[in-house]
Amino acid sequence: MRKLFSLSIIFCFVASSVFSEIKNVGVPFIRSFSKREYKGGAQNWNMVQTMNGLMYFANNDGVLEFDGNSWRLIPMPNRSVVRSLAVDSLQRVYVGAYNELGYLEPNDQGKLNYHSLVDLVPEAERDFSEIWQIFPFEDGVLFHSFQKILYYKGGEVTVFNADTEFHYSFLIDNQLFIQEKEKGLCLWNKQNVEQVSGGEFFKDLEIVSILPYTDHSIIIGTAMSGLFLFDGDKIQAWDTALNSTLKKDRLFSGISLGNSFYAFGSVMNGLYILDKSGHLVQHINSDKGLQNNTILCLFKDLEENLWLGLDNGIDYLEISSPLSLLKTNIGTGYASVVHDNYLYLGTNMGLFCKTLPVDSDSKLKADDLELVKNTQGQVWSLQVVDGELICGHNKGTFRIEKNQAELICDNEGGWKYLYKKEFPNRMIGGTYSGLILFEKSAKSQWKWQFVKEIEGFNESSREMIWNDDNSIWMCHGYKGVYRIFLNPTLDTCVNFSFYDEGDGFDSRLNINVQKVHDEIVFSSPNGFYKYQSELDRFDEHKYLNDLFRNEDSVSKLIEDQNGDVWFFQGADMGLLKRQIGNSYELIQKPFVSLKDAFTNAFENAYTYDRKNVLIGTEQGFVHYNPSITKRYDSDFHVLIREVSLTSPKDSVIYFGGDNQAGLVAGDGLVSLPYSNNALRFNFSAPQYSDPGLVRYHYQLIGFEDAPSLCGSTLQKEYTNLPEGDYIFRLDAHNQHGIKAKSTEFRFSISPPWYRSLVAYFFYLLVCVFILLLTVFLIRRRIKIVQIRLKQRQEEELKVKEQKFREEALLVEKEIVQLRNEKLKNEVVFKNRELASSTMNIIHKNEVLSYALGELKKALKKIQDPTALVQVKKLAKTVEKEFNSEEDWEQFELNFDQVHANYLQKLRKEYPQLSPKDLRMCAYLRMNLSTKEIAPLMNISVRGVEISRYRLRKKFELHRDDNLIEFLLNI
Repeated sequence: MRKLFSLSIIFCFVASSVFSEIKNVGVPFIRSFSKREYKGGAQNWNMVQTMNGLMYFANNDGVLEFDGNSWRLIPMPNRSVVRSLAVDSLQRVYVGAYNELGYLEPNDQGKLNYHSLVDLVPEAERDFSEIWQIFPFEDGVLFHSFQKILYYKGGEVTVFNADTEFHYSFLIDNQLFIQEKEKGLCLWNKQNVEQVSGGEFFKDLEIVSILPYTDHSIIIGTAMSGLFLFDGDKIQAWDTALNSTLKKDRLFSGISLGNSFYAFGSVMNGLYILDKSGHLVQHINSDKGLQNNTILCLFKDLEENLWLGLDNGIDYLEISSPLSLLKTNIGTGYASVVHDNYLYLGTNMGLFCKTLPVDSDSKLKADDLELVKNTQGQVWSLQVVDGELICGHNKGTFRIEKNQAELICDNEGGWKYLYKKEFPNRMIGGTYSGLILFEKSAKSQWKWQFVKEIEGFNESSREMIWNDDNSIWMCHGYKGVYRIFLNPTLDTCVNFSFYDEGDGFDSRLNINVQKVHDEIVFSSPNGFYKYQSELDRFDEHKYLNDLFRNEDSVSKLIEDQNGDVWFFQGADMGLLKRQIGNSYELIQKPFVSLKDAFTNAFENAYTYDRKNVLIGTEQGFVHYNPSITKRYDSDFHVLIREVSLTSPKDSVIYFGGDNQAGLVAGDGLVSLPYSNNALRFNFSAPQYSDPGLVRYHYQLIGFEDAPSLCGSTLQKEYTNLPEGDYIFRLDAHNQHGIKAKSTEFRFSISPPWYRSLVAYFFYLLVCVFILLLTVFLIRRRIKIVQIRLKQRQEEELKVKEQKFREEALLVEKEIVQLRNEKLKNEVVFKNRELASSTMNIIHKNEVLSYALGELKKALKKIQDPTALVQVKKLAKTVEKEFNSEEDWEQFELNFDQVHANYLQKLRKEYPQLSPKDLRMCAYLRMNLSTKEIAPLMNISVRGVEISRYRLRKKFELHRDDNLIEFLLNI
């Protein structure tokens, strides 16, 4: 069957500019901000919002600015408590504090600073104490303290003093109501304060709020006397049961929520929301999630949600949402149902219930839940089967009657229960260990009772559904799909088939089975499948896969009694709401805030009626009222909150303050030196419900070709940017797909000094200088080359000349060497001749000496006178020859030739030497022995020794000096 899947889908967007309804079931989602988070004082006295979404809070420590992600504190000059804030039509934020009044204004860097107007107040009027209210008018701004009214207009401040003492003031339809001591309720006519008719009634009451009620009446809230209606003539207490409660809890603040609802903050017990009839819609205090029970101020923002300024902190309530949290302290929601006028909620902690009121719009309020006895622990399912409520539990199977539970089967793990009219009085249960059978009979008083475990199949059976042929489809989370065939009495499994990847599935994991419009559909992480009986295999379900193409896989489909189909897809959920004419409206936006809130594989949604749907989450149960319409296409803004330089050190150059009126950031071009070419951009979108679901896209035009998706840090950093003009463009899409208007920050980075115009001019001069220098150097080089060439030629010539000289010198040396060798040879020859001559003389002298001796012997023997005369004559001749000077002269001549005029040097240096001394020196120089010298000098050896001794004395030699060495060294 293809009834569901042949239908068209209608996308419907519903817009509403006012509150259509405020939920009276559950508690709105609350986002709390502690003073530790916003880093300010504990108390918050007033709140305003500018059109770009930024929130401002009057805090003990100054003005707090909040953009949805980060906080900024702007203190007062006198560090006083800020009591009041207001925004005019130009989106200027006015501020009132102790003896201070002024406004916030950005400086040239976009930093929002406080600008005081106290100097415009007459000096005598400057002690005006606390400014409690501020009201912008068309022609000026009114600041109200308990002593004075100060009116700022045209650059002047006019002061109106109270006759006695003012209390709070309230602006209704452009009329300013003021409570004044001794007068009661008054009106200010821009000149003075006049008592309204009947105003004296409030003389002794403390008025804390005045709100519009009808076209001709107002609601006046007092601190300790409750609420009154006033139509200008008659004053009466508002006939509501809550008046006594508000008196007891002491009213402190109030605000109108559209045309039909009012919110009142109390000192003792939190927030009260009433409808126009005075009925209580919501009461939210610290027991239901508020940080503090004392509410100092209330504010409805652009998204029609409610801010609470507390005595200690700030809370944000999503009162415009059709979703609310039913209960937070009962565990994770697994199953829910309404039966027999009881609400039942099954969680991991047990089964809880409460009796539903009759004929009430708030039937499903879960304020007074009680735990059904004996059901502590994990509840898996709640099903009404043939009129009885069956609870599948970790302990087994329970029958539930009102607030009582009876364990009818202790087989652990009651997953799910199947009933089919073809098998009356029979019910099949799926457990951890297989299938079990229950039946009704007269014996059991027609109540379900356990019969037996079904034989033949023992797999864990969590997801089951009857097939048209009375077989059972069962999906196992890890193994695959089973088709189980039972016998006619349903007490035995006669056969089963198993299907996995080989039978058409992409994977056997996490397959679920469900029936939608009488068609059985199998869902898996890879898409939808349907069974082809003729092939006994599974094929893709083309329509559903096309419907959810390019999306996360749908893990579960749930069809409710209205024919609407709930689906869980990845971390999200949605609704196909059936319309007239077999079309469907796709609804997803209300559930965006539930992203990632579901328990994987155990997603559940229960539709009680057209105004009450319960959705199980990890935090408990969320209530959804489909009849409440909320505008999801509201405009929102994306803001560049800060631009910082990160090099050489962190410094902020743009604070984003000029964005308070939704202007484009950085209206002028910011010029930065090249040394500051590393920047960090911080940004935010003032989206207070689900701020983490906003997606940001950024692009640095001039550096990046396309936008990029930002991560979770809400900042982007660039480093080492080259010089040039840049535009940082920021876009954002909120959780509903609405695109914010782009914002931009324009800046330029100057070239580094070495690429500036001055540098380029300098480079030109340098180039010209280098060119001229190059020409000069080239010419100089040519000249140098020429000089070097000439020098080289001269050097080569010199080398050649030197070579010639060396060769000539070499030849000359060779000639000298030859000469020296010749001279040496000649000296050797002379020495030889000298030695030979000397030896000859020695020999001759020896011979002559011998001959003379013999002749002398012969003379003694010769008797013949003639012979004697002849012999004597011969002896004289020999003796004469023996003493001949010719031999010595010849010896001296040869000796000086050989020994470089040695004897002449001796005569010159030692003139005291006698010829005999010179001869002795010559012989000693020749290294002749004493025995050799004696015959040469014709003296005895003893005479030689004596001559040597005399020479030593003439040379003045010491005893240790060697005479021969001395003579050789001369």
